[in-house]
Amino acid sequence: MPTPLGGRRTAASLTLALTAALALGSADPALAQTARPAASTAVTSAATTVTYAQWISDVTAVTDQAQAYLTGALASVPAGEKPAIVLDIDNTALASYFSSTYPVPATPPVLALAKYAAAHGAKIFFVTGRPDVIDAFTEYNLTTVGYQLDGLYSRNPIQLFESLQTFKTGARQQITADGYTIVANIGNSQSDLDGGYAQATFKLPDYNGLLD
Repeated sequence: MPTPLGGRRTAASLTLALTAALALGSADPALAQTARPAASTAVTSAATTVTYAQWISDVTAVTDQAQAYLTGALASVPAGEKPAIVLDIDNTALASYFSSTYPVPATPPVLALAKYAAAHGAKIFFVTGRPDVIDAFTEYNLTTVGYQLDGLYSRNPIQLFESLQTFKTGARQQITADGYTIVANIGNSQSDLDGGYAQATFKLPDYNGLLD
């Protein structure tokens, strides 16, 4: 279920949540160094590392396609329909692999796409495998870096035991049941995209699971 924005939490739970948020949303400093190798590093389908510049270039190639699609799709939404886009968070909306800070920076081309969609009448929903105990910090991170946040779907303790595919499909099904038409679904893992309930899907690079 979507998490209400701005819900009250105890100081103890917020402290615990922040610890978890930093663990999930930020790379270890050593990993951050690994994530920024020399610019000459080659990227292959079996990459063990990738430069930020290469990643942004590869992401932009996909978001350019999504932008061209949304230009037409959002201009032709039938009267009475409520358009929406769905975004994954880590290594989609946020540059989690490449950051050792909190708030984690936005992925610039994805943020630009989300802003375009919002400016043209679409609601912006986030569907993530993160646990709901860190929702307050996830919401703060997303809004601080510039995202419009119309709904956040994260996993409760029971949902942590089901597959990401099952959870993410169910979240999109719920968004659809709430009366929205998901015109585009964007993520960097196949589990973000499979299962239907979206008119179009756009897969960002994960480099054979490196950025999952």
